[in-house]
Amino acid sequence: MNITYFAGSSHDVAVLSHNNVAISLENDKPGRATPVGQRTTGDQPGAKPSVSTPNLALFPSFGGDIMPWGEGNDFPQRIRNLYNKDPLIPQTLGKTASMLVGKGVMAVEIDLDDNGDEIVRAVRDPEINEFIHSLHFRKYLHKTAGHVAWFFNAFPEPIVTKNRKKILYLNPLPADECRWCRMTPEGDLPYVYLNANWPNATTSDAHVKQIHALDAGRWDKADWLREQRFFNCIYPISYPTPGFRFYSLAHHHSIVESGWLDVHLAVPEFKKFLMKNQVSLKYHFKVDATYWGMTYGDAYTKGTPDAKRAIKKTWLEGMNKALTDVEKAGGSIITEMTWDKEKKVFIDHIQIEPITDAMKDGKYIEDNLEAASNILYAFGLDPVLLGFAGGANQAARSGGSDKREAYLIALQMLAPFRDMLLEPLEFVAEYNGWKARFPNLRFQFRDTILTTLDTGAGTKKTLS
Repeated sequence: MNITYFAGSSHDVAVLSHNNVAISLENDKPGRATPVGQRTTGDQPGAKPSVSTPNLALFPSFGGDIMPWGEGNDFPQRIRNLYNKDPLIPQTLGKTASMLVGKGVMAVEIDLDDNGDEIVRAVRDPEINEFIHSLHFRKYLHKTAGHVAWFFNAFPEPIVTKNRKKILYLNPLPADECRWCRMTPEGDLPYVYLNANWPNATTSDAHVKQIHALDAGRWDKADWLREQRFFNCIYPISYPTPGFRFYSLAHHHSIVESGWLDVHLAVPEFKKFLMKNQVSLKYHFKVDATYWGMTYGDAYTKGTPDAKRAIKKTWLEGMNKALTDVEKAGGSIITEMTWDKEKKVFIDHIQIEPITDAMKDGKYIEDNLEAASNILYAFGLDPVLLGFAGGANQAARSGGSDKREAYLIALQMLAPFRDMLLEPLEFVAEYNGWKARFPNLRFQFRDTILTTLDTGAGTKKTLS
């Protein structure tokens, strides 16, 4: 049999010359004139987005094919350990993450009325609501909110169904266990490496997982994922901070650079040292050197060092007893004075001075409060939300108005970070065809807001 075979980009052609038959054979993975996953219909970009490639020699690799997170590839691990030493920071980050999540997410359609005001309607689609109310999605929200609050970086993992028709759920990978691969000459970051042992691991270790990363900036990302053979990938999200190309640096890291965290950590260490090592002294006796010979005569002046020491010890025990009795009964004690004929002054042979307890004086409390205030400023959280007034206002109460206003302001300031949490969900909506069914589909967070007494209700629910 005489067969002539022609290889093609999308189909191969076989010609059976003796039968004058041509057979078209579709490739196992058809080639395309456009890149794999790119849309072939509708408007298409005329160019690929520009990207600059940094000098990778400035980013030495500590574990193979990775971009290190910090100089030793241990930045999140160091920050995690450092922050957990402070009693204020974990609680502050927890409150921030809690405010990010609020009461969860709601699917809505947004339209405009004749006056240009927004009309918000709940979407009553079983598939959409099942997704956003599922345990998987609630876990995604809580864990990813924590990663965003701590690091400004998160690495959600969309999981695709076996038939590739839907994204089934979003898996929140631990941000501190994720590392980018080395950037390609074209400026791409195609992989993320997952390992629980950074920085004590390399990409060649058996327990390191290489996961494909989706370029969140590409315009056809849903089609791109649909055309791949793998069933999971990373949809990276981060809050941009200037000068940090691969891993954003959280604003609150300034407390480390400025030294305020060191101050806040040093005060309790100092207090602990004092409490552990201090000797509880109440009085300081200043005794003139001539007093002993004048009072005890030859027994002291001609005595041995041990004998002199015994005299002083006996005298001190008597003074301690006398002072103790004075404190209990409000009595008095007598100390001797003599007249110096040459200097014509009285000599006070015994002086008793009380010792001030630095611990009782509240030493360094003001420094600790100032450090705490600066820490809260760095985290962008109003101190009243944590019950902190500072200084002389420590016990002040305002009836809740300041807390309510601070909470409302915080929600507005956290809006960009909430958008980060919603971005992977928006991608799911595109991939799963929800936006095709509901062109005006949006996702908004639900919040419970404290109200004033004149409203007649303790709380009200809002969307943001």
